[in-house]
Amino acid sequence: MSEFSNASRAAGSGIDRLNAFTEELHDWSVSGRKPVLASRELRYVLGQQKQRLQSFGLQMENAIDHTGDEITGRLARKGQSINASVLYREAVRRTSIKSGEKTVKTEKEPITFYATLLEKPGFSDFSCTCPNCGHSGLVSEMRDGCPYCGTVFEIEDVWPVFSSWYSVPGIVERANLMTKLKKSMMTIFFVSFAALSVISWFVNKDIDPVFRELVSLFTGAVTAGMLTFVSYMAYSIFLLGRVFKEAGRSLPLLKGVKTGNKVEKFMKQYEPDFSFPYFEGRLISLLRAIAFTNDRRDLSIYEGNEDLSFLDKLIDMQYRGALQLLSAKAEDGVIRMKLKAFMDNRYYDGRVSHRDVNYIVAIEKDIEAHTDPEFSLCKVKCRNCGSSFDALHMKKCPYCATPYRLTHDDWMITSIRKA
Repeated sequence: MSEFSNASRAAGSGIDRLNAFTEELHDWSVSGRKPVLASRELRYVLGQQKQRLQSFGLQMENAIDHTGDEITGRLARKGQSINASVLYREAVRRTSIKSGEKTVKTEKEPITFYATLLEKPGFSDFSCTCPNCGHSGLVSEMRDGCPYCGTVFEIEDVWPVFSSWYSVPGIVERANLMTKLKKSMMTIFFVSFAALSVISWFVNKDIDPVFRELVSLFTGAVTAGMLTFVSYMAYSIFLLGRVFKEAGRSLPLLKGVKTGNKVEKFMKQYEPDFSFPYFEGRLISLLRAIAFTNDRRDLSIYEGNEDLSFLDKLIDMQYRGALQLLSAKAEDGVIRMKLKAFMDNRYYDGRVSHRDVNYIVAIEKDIEAHTDPEFSLCKVKCRNCGSSFDALHMKKCPYCATPYRLTHDDWMITSIRKA
């Protein structure tokens, strides 16, 4: 059975891995080196996104920084062979997009970063040998090929791995808000006090020097205090405006508040161990894979006939943290669901644009296909000949030509359209 628990402010080694993963994502955004802690499928998605950026001549750097006294947590699910955890922490994301040497976009925003970690009990990294040059090294270090001769060969997934990630935008940097506010107000007060005291000293040059000094200090202190108060109120109004702006932007997300409970209630009729957080991350990962793949005809994760050209200018896709369940039914041995996914996208069409976009996503899978966190499209087993092959972008077994349909093992997207 599934076991979920809310962790305290720290989640032990899980958060350490999450921090290492965010550092690897930053390194990927700069160098293109795929994260060692990412699953094969996630590495595929990142590779496709990097190719999309390069096709536009863009370089996008994403850094996930600590916020200081950040809140962290872990939702853990224990399974028979694989343990799945949704890890999260507060962070600040800094984004810089360049076209050649020119910076075309910079952003800094507070977020909560989420990632799904898959762990295989008893697994430890092991050595393997390059079949070409004989170099020996850890599997985790040779996932992209031998570092000496460049030979790429098939190896098993390395555990633990992150299978998906997304971030939810915040309003302000909570941890540093009061510190920055106090520092700003003190700066305004003392600078104003000094300047206004000097001005008052020169304005009141005809009065007694001792009284003149007292008047100058009093005038500077009172006026600076009033100016600081006005600045504080102006900042409060500005902050309140941002809250209302984000509240208006997030208002549609309220439709998805009960989706987690609804989906879990529906799915647990057929799959007692069903986990909505894992399902949520998986769905966003599939959507990203389709969005950043240019030739979608052979993708086994998508079986639709819509014109998806509206995804071709996409350079970044961020999940806004909400899904809305539109329909769910099970018939003829197949589970079908339709959901609205709320996304925050960046596009490039000569310039970078940033806007919220919602998608209606239809998915389905066989009732008998129970969620298996260990399942990977990069290594599926043919039901006819038993051969193992990469089915991520292959709809037939390369050995016996038997058609492969993802719904036998996992969720497949059958339709994507703009809401």
